[in-house]
Amino acid sequence: MNCRVVIGCLFVGWLPWSAHGQGGKVAEVEFRVTRFDPGDRPSPEFRVGTAAGQVEVEVPLTFIAGPFKAPLRDERFLDFWRGGGAEPEISLPIAEAERKDLLLFFIPQGEGFKVLKVVTPLAKIRGGDRYVVNATATQLAVKLGEARPLLIEPGKAGLVRGPGGDDVVSLPVLISQKKGEGWKLASTENWYCDPRIRKFLFAYISPRTRQLVFHGVSERL
Repeated sequence: MNCRVVIGCLFVGWLPWSAHGQGGKVAEVEFRVTRFDPGDRPSPEFRVGTAAGQVEVEVPLTFIAGPFKAPLRDERFLDFWRGGGAEPEISLPIAEAERKDLLLFFIPQGEGFKVLKVVTPLAKIRGGDRYVVNATATQLAVKLGEARPLLIEPGKAGLVRGPGGDDVVSLPVLISQKKGEGWKLASTENWYCDPRIRKFLFAYISPRTRQLVFHGVSERL
């Protein structure tokens, strides 16, 4: 079954920050960050949170940084600041269910970024699994070992389950692209499935080779 996500970030005006909740406790979010950028531009640096408690965050390309903790404005918005602007560059709405196990992917959009939020509890994305984002313009089918192919729509994500167990295994994977009414094999390789590691992959068309490639980051559990 496909695992769907919502991609995007909201650019909204600054609103006065206030603390609410029981006993005046400030709502916080714990999060990690990484980036997808075929252009490999320098890592952006942000000040994150409210004036009451900002943290410095650099968003890397080849690994996952964090976890970080930051307060939420109005118990809802995670603000990202760059430079000396009077307003945050990004104001990301954070639901109560997203305040833990949150991974943020920064994706270039013009001179700024859009942000993909992925909630990643171990019960959902386990060791040996791969969370695959289809950043191409066509439907993809990913077949790992003897499992049924996982279909991923353009701009959506799917979870490729590892085989489970305690052993590191290598399994063949076939990736196909939808072409008209049929399918074209785009990639064949082997994927190592390690129960101590989960992976996050972006499938995209290389600007240089025009072939399907993957950008991936690993997270050790």
